[in-house]
Amino acid sequence: MDLIQLFIFAAIGTFTGFISGIFGIGGGSIRIPLLAMTGMTLIHAFATNMFAIPFSSSIGAYTQRKNIGWNITKPFVAGALIGIVIATLIVGFVSSQFLATVFLFSAFLTIFGLYLNRISPRVYNKIRPTWFNLFCGGFIANLIIGMRGGSGGTAFPPLLRAMHIKMHSAIATSLFAGVFSSLVALGIYFTRGDIIFFPAVIVAITGIVGSYIGSKLSMQTESKLLKLGLAVLVFVFACTVLYREFF
Repeated sequence: MDLIQLFIFAAIGTFTGFISGIFGIGGGSIRIPLLAMTGMTLIHAFATNMFAIPFSSSIGAYTQRKNIGWNITKPFVAGALIGIVIATLIVGFVSSQFLATVFLFSAFLTIFGLYLNRISPRVYNKIRPTWFNLFCGGFIANLIIGMRGGSGGTAFPPLLRAMHIKMHSAIATSLFAGVFSSLVALGIYFTRGDIIFFPAVIVAITGIVGSYIGSKLSMQTESKLLKLGLAVLVFVFACTVLYREFF
């Protein structure tokens, strides 16, 4: 790996770590498209992304620990873990075009969850953070997001927001849940030999710095700006993945 490649992976790690910290996502919705642009196959980009998530999410969760909804973490994390295991196993047997399509679908779900209170107020008013809803929500979110190489972080904040969890609490709780999800998925990717370690380490280390800065900024940013920023980024980068695979 030459200095230019080293700089590129360091820049990807720092930027996506920042995005992870500020929006409470694992960063995969941004990190995977950027890694794919370097020439990585989607499966290697998925594995590299999963290697980086525990580092950036742990820093983000610790920085925002006061906002974590501890009363909702158990059922949410339990459902998420089951979902990520099934999704990560499926990833090894489907085409990259299918994975790219899932990437775009997950982007629409993210936007839908963020703005559910405006899209369908009746549905929004009926959803509550019950044990059943949290467990099923974590499971379904990770089943979908896991098939596009993520740990559920992109879907977690919108999902929790749809259950009337405040945005800053949804972000912090998402980071916390993402740590456990990513570690479980990482074990499967490692067993299959999908990880390219050198870029993965560079992205992970630089992501720590970015996540810390992003988490600090997140706590000082208005919820509506966080929602809008997350929606725009997720959609734009999902389109780049789809374009790369089909065109």
